[in-house]
Amino acid sequence: MSAARAPGEGGGSAPRRRRILARVLFSVAPDVLGLLVAQGAVSVEAMEAFARWSAGGGAPDAAEVDRLEHAADDARRALLAALRSALVTPIDQEDLYILSERCDRVVNQAKSITNTASALSWPPDSHARAMADHLRAAARHTLDGFTVLRTSPDSAGDAADGVVGEARAVEHAYRAAMVELLAGSDPVELVRARELYGAYARCGELAVAVADRLWYAVLAER
Repeated sequence: MSAARAPGEGGGSAPRRRRILARVLFSVAPDVLGLLVAQGAVSVEAMEAFARWSAGGGAPDAAEVDRLEHAADDARRALLAALRSALVTPIDQEDLYILSERCDRVVNQAKSITNTASALSWPPDSHARAMADHLRAAARHTLDGFTVLRTSPDSAGDAADGVVGEARAVEHAYRAAMVELLAGSDPVELVRARELYGAYARCGELAVAVADRLWYAVLAER
């Protein structure tokens, strides 16, 4: 009868230790922060296409929003794969995950708006254009924050504040749109426009959620 193995001395433990050691010695650490920046860059492109659509760009820009939303999903998947293989990351792994997730939600919401507008046969108006312009600017601030998060946390905090400022402008534009809508729209237009205006406002709220987590990551770097 063989002798009992002490805890940690099982037959599979040595190969496992060798695999971990090989990863430490021979693997190249993935640039997870660079992958987050890449996702942010695609997200900016998506929000720029969304702003063009909101300004009357029509079906071609709606299709571009759809294409870029898929590209942003691919960028997020690349980041998640890198997080799985990374032994260490330049900023907290949880922060990277949540920033990526929340950034993804903003682009998903923009795509949802174009799809809903198409289903309801609702053409974007001047209020939609104003809100989309602020959402595009918020995406640019987000990318700025991702880019300098490691090298200049204070600048990343300023970028997060910029996102919040643009989102507040979306909120103000939403209120103005609703005041005008309630003053003189027919019932069908009221229902359609209220749904779409509200979706723009929710997109602004999602952008604020990104900014909140960006500030959290900034504070962790200090």
